[in-house]
Amino acid sequence: MPKSFSLSFIIIALTFVTGLTGFTIYKIFKQQKDNNQKPSFDNNTITTIDRFCSIPAYWLPLLEGLQNFGQQILPDYPFSLMSLYKKTLMPFVIVYVTHPNWAFIVFFILYYLFVRPKSPIPNRPFLRFNVIQAILLFLINSLLGATFRALPIEFRMSLYGLMLCNTLFWFVLLTITYSVIKSVQGKYAKIPVISQAVKIQIDNRN
Repeated sequence: MPKSFSLSFIIIALTFVTGLTGFTIYKIFKQQKDNNQKPSFDNNTITTIDRFCSIPAYWLPLLEGLQNFGQQILPDYPFSLMSLYKKTLMPFVIVYVTHPNWAFIVFFILYYLFVRPKSPIPNRPFLRFNVIQAILLFLINSLLGATFRALPIEFRMSLYGLMLCNTLFWFVLLTITYSVIKSVQGKYAKIPVISQAVKIQIDNRN
C-alpha cells in the first residue's frame, strides 16, 4: 500500500472518529436534565457510557508525550518493542506531528464541550473529570516537552539527557495508562496534585 494512501486513510479515519465521537457524546447527554445538580464523586453513579466515553480524550496527551519524548528514546529499546510501536502508534504520531493544528482543534472542542461555563453537555462528573484531567496532562506534557527541547542539545544527547527523557516518557505513559484503567473500572484516578486540581475545577464550576 503506498505511503501517501496510508497517511490519507489515517487522516480520514481520525477525522471521522473524532467527529463521530463528539457528535455521539453530545447527542447522548443533550437530553439529560441535571445541569444544576451538584457533582457527585460517587462511583455508584457512573454508567458504562461514562466509562468508555472518558477514554478517547487520553489520546491527546498520549500522542503529545510520544511526540516529545517517545520518538527520541524508543529507537534504543528492544527491537520487538520498537516493531510493535511502528505497527500500532507510530502512524498516529506521524499524522499528529505533520498536522499540529489538529491538537489545538481537539483541545478547543474538548474545552468547549466540557470545561467552559455553560457547557452544551449536561453535568456528568466522571466524564468531565477524565476529560479535564486529559486536557491537564496534555498541557503538562506540552510544557515539559517545550522545556526539554529548550535545553542544550549537548545535554539532551548525553546520558543524563536520555535518562531525563526516559523519566518523562514513562511519567506520561504510566499516568495515562493508569487513568485509562481507572476509567474502565469506573473509578476516579488519584494522580497526586493533578487529580485534586481537576476535582477543584469541577467543584468551582458548579
